[in-house]
Amino acid sequence: MLYSVEEIDKESDLYEPTVAMRRVDLFPVGRVTRSYIQDDLEDKSTLLVALKNRKLLGCGRLTLQGETAELSHIVVGEEHRFTGVGSSLIQKCVEISKRVGAKRIHLESTPEAVPFFEKFGFVVVGEEKILDLLDLPALDMELEL
Repeated sequence: MLYSVEEIDKESDLYEPTVAMRRVDLFPVGRVTRSYIQDDLEDKSTLLVALKNRKLLGCGRLTLQGETAELSHIVVGEEHRFTGVGSSLIQKCVEISKRVGAKRIHLESTPEAVPFFEKFGFVVVGEEKILDLLDLPALDMELEL
């Protein structure tokens, strides 16, 4: 692997770049405020970064809620997509979820990203919905651990 996937906290010098990446790359429609990204779950979450020579390639957030790990804010910089960075982030999230005793992982996916998550065993649960703030279609997906 030419890069690493690491856990960081809000004190890390990489934290602010992850907030910017999540806000710009994950939600390009421009309606997302900083407080939407840094919601009330941020302090309770495990923040992950994919790095190469201290350069941020991608990031994600994992939040344990009861027996479910909520996977959110997974984003890979445009120039690093389709290189395995996203897969490495998902694999690390699965590893951490098992370590903390989660029974399942839940995420919301755009319809286009469903095949990517299915490669890891995630399945669609429920019907397509519209994310209110973003006015984008989404599907709930889960992986039983």
